[in-house]
Amino acid sequence: MTPKQRKFCDEYIKTGNATQSAINAGYSKKTAYKIGAENLRKPQIKKYIDSKLKDISNNAIATAEETLGILTKIVRGEHTEQVITAEGDVIDKHPDTNQVIRASSEILKRYPLVQDININGNLKVSNPFENLTEEELRALASREGEA
Repeated sequence: MTPKQRKFCDEYIKTGNATQSAINAGYSKKTAYKIGAENLRKPQIKKYIDSKLKDISNNAIATAEETLGILTKIVRGEHTEQVITAEGDVIDKHPDTNQVIRASSEILKRYPLVQDININGNLKVSNPFENLTEEELRALASREGEA
């Protein structure tokens, strides 16, 4: 890839406009539309742009692991935030009970089976339809379709 093509790619990532990116990269205004379209069809240019956009996305969006890590710190009381007291002092405040409960709830949403296990470690699964006959199930299903 030439330096001019790389400049085109970097400009395209910023603007999303192939013609303007070609002009900004130093191509002629007369040929910018054509060059921009051609450049976007070139495999090495497409690969470079896709790679850069993926890097930007990976750095901009929190991962599930990061999010769970923050929630875990809140639950454990390890996460603090700075607040200003009525006297004007800045202090580090640990999460209150409601914040811990909300963070715990968010973690448990990702691991729903944990909520269904009792203290003995037994898992109880109930099926409200287990005692119905096939005919009763069909009748129930047809009523659901009418609603």
